[in-house]
Amino acid sequence: MLKQLSLVIVTAFMLSCTNMPNSAGDLAQNEALQGGLLGGLLCGGAAKLAGLNREQIVIATAGCAGIGAIVGKQLRDRREKYASDEEFFIGEIKAAQLFNSEQAVYKERLITEVNDLRIENQEFLRSQQAGKSFRTRLARHKETINDKQQQAKTEISKMQEELKFQEALYTKLKNANSPSRLANLQNEVGKLRDIIAEVEELQLQLADLNDKLI
Repeated sequence: MLKQLSLVIVTAFMLSCTNMPNSAGDLAQNEALQGGLLGGLLCGGAAKLAGLNREQIVIATAGCAGIGAIVGKQLRDRREKYASDEEFFIGEIKAAQLFNSEQAVYKERLITEVNDLRIENQEFLRSQQAGKSFRTRLARHKETINDKQQQAKTEISKMQEELKFQEALYTKLKNANSPSRLANLQNEVGKLRDIIAEVEELQLQLADLNDKLI
């Protein structure tokens, strides 16, 4: 099965090479295929190095090829909105800056919310009440924590998807001979990675708060 998948990837790659794009439009249409090929090849190699068995390698390769294809399609679709590569890079760097700025605001708000919930947790844990009103307030408190956890999970997923796109855009920008724009995008990629890590930590803190409640 692994040999079959490898053959499919190599065959597709050879076909893409024999039909190299001649224009920016053709290049945009090829993004999805190239993204899938690259994702599959890289993840397959990484899985092999990790010592996974044949079935696990096939699953990893297929999964990463799918992710690569999705990112490639995003590159193609977004590129079609612009008249030139120059406008594409400028516009998408601005979009990355706006996205990251919005997620930074979300992260700061979540920090405040987690701190407030932690204080409420301590009050509940100190209280010895067992009345109906106490149980009702505790249930609402736990529901709030669960809602924040789910929201954080959704935001993390959205940010991880955007990060893959920004990393792919960075790779394309390397060939555009624009050091200043490359540096700007590299800065944004670093920011988003940091935000994701911090929100993941906050999500763990929310789970811990929930576990400590009765």
